Amino acid sequence: MKATAKRTLTPRAIVLGTAAAVALIGGTGAANAFADDDGPAPKSSVQLAPTEHHLDDTAQDRAQVKADKVSYDKATAKALKAVPGTATSAELDTADRNGSLIWEVDVFGKDHKNHDLTIDAGNGTALNKHTDRDDDAAETQTLLKGDKIGHGKATDQALKAVPGTVTSFSLDDNDRKGAAVYEVDVLGKDHKNHDVTVDAAGGKVLNQHVDQDDNDGDDD
Repeated sequence: MKATAKRTLTPRAIVLGTAAAVALIGGTGAANAFADDDGPAPKSSVQLAPTEHHLDDTAQDRAQVKADKVSYDKATAKALKAVPGTATSAELDTADRNGSLIWEVDVFGKDHKNHDLTIDAGNGTALNKHTDRDDDAAETQTLLKGDKIGHGKATDQALKAVPGTVTSFSLDDNDRKGAAVYEVDVLGKDHKNHDVTVDAAGGKVLNQHVDQDDNDGDDD
């Protein structure tokens, strides 16, 4: 299970005006602006080659992990600095259309709202911030009440079960029991994708399996 739906986040017109002003002063324009709605994909300091956009999931994760300069925990820390609260998911991904390598981090803020942040996978810069308008804050709060370990211990437990590199984590509910769990994706040292489910109440690894994906590169 992937940590979060793929989003493209950027400023609206009023924020773009501010971004343009920043650019005139020598800033990075939209890269430093924060958004409330979806828009053009952000551009990070790390770009994947076009040929790497159409690999199967495992091969793409290998390419992304190789290019990534910011680990999941550092990306999450950057997101929490921008929006204090609790991280509920993070995913290493490429921004739609432009191949920019980013971390997409979801934070339930102290304002009791869900926030989506885009972190540059090359230097850890917060590229965009987006407040969910249609999210279910009550559902997130219910999950957090069942979470006794936090994402740090959950990912540690996943890495003990499958040594490798975390490419995503997500606080979710167990479909069969309804209890809160962490779904962690790990690119193992065996160069395979592993899905690891960790009990958010006690930290026990409930399930793990190797991702079986198809190569969709032949479609192009």
